[in-house]
Amino acid sequence: MSERSVGTLLADRSVDADLRIRTAAVLLFARRGYAATGVRDIARLVGLTNAAIYHHVSSKEELLADIMRAGQNRLIASTRRGLRGVVRPEDALAILISSLTATHGLHRMVTRVMDGELRSLTPGSAAYQEIIALRDAYEDEWRRVLARGVEEGVFRIGDPRLTRLGLMAMCTGTSEWYRPGGPAALERVCLEFVEMGLRAVRARRDGVPVTAGDTPPPDLSLVPPLPWEPPWDEAADLAG
Repeated sequence: MSERSVGTLLADRSVDADLRIRTAAVLLFARRGYAATGVRDIARLVGLTNAAIYHHVSSKEELLADIMRAGQNRLIASTRRGLRGVVRPEDALAILISSLTATHGLHRMVTRVMDGELRSLTPGSAAYQEIIALRDAYEDEWRRVLARGVEEGVFRIGDPRLTRLGLMAMCTGTSEWYRPGGPAALERVCLEFVEMGLRAVRARRDGVPVTAGDTPPPDLSLVPPLPWEPPWDEAADLAG
């Protein structure tokens, strides 16, 4: 997203209409919730008529599905790129933790929509089933890494499912509290979470506990590009 005022950008007809519509939708879905947002609200922010909005999207629900689909696909692609060629499970786990944490720190509104609005898709619909499948494909990366760590004797996990859910919840919760320019830099947050994650799986190699310093440092280039993320603080008043 440009450093320009989000309000100015949303109303700028020279900016791609699809980008403006999706940015406005993310802003409103994240701040108000999907159910409390109407197509008219999105149209008002981008300076278009309802009819013009429907020229770009078939329905509000399909707009939500588009945002979630693109976000999940990009998250999967960037994660697989980061894990390519990684051999040690502790290194892979560190990459998973830091990349998911950074994604939620830098794309707080998009990830809130991705994580919280599945309930707004029609149960059993093609879009609902597709998003579920994409979520499962992403979580499979975590399942494989944790299972490999146990098989190699590096991780000691009592309940793999609860461990996976707990670690992922730690990372995704970043969108609720992290603020750029706050007391902790994002890289530092990632390192702390990697340290906690390695302790949670009781990571040891050759009898020695594995620490965050033994794994790859956080790589923010692994954060997927989600260009419809509006600046959080500037967007608050527009969505009110």
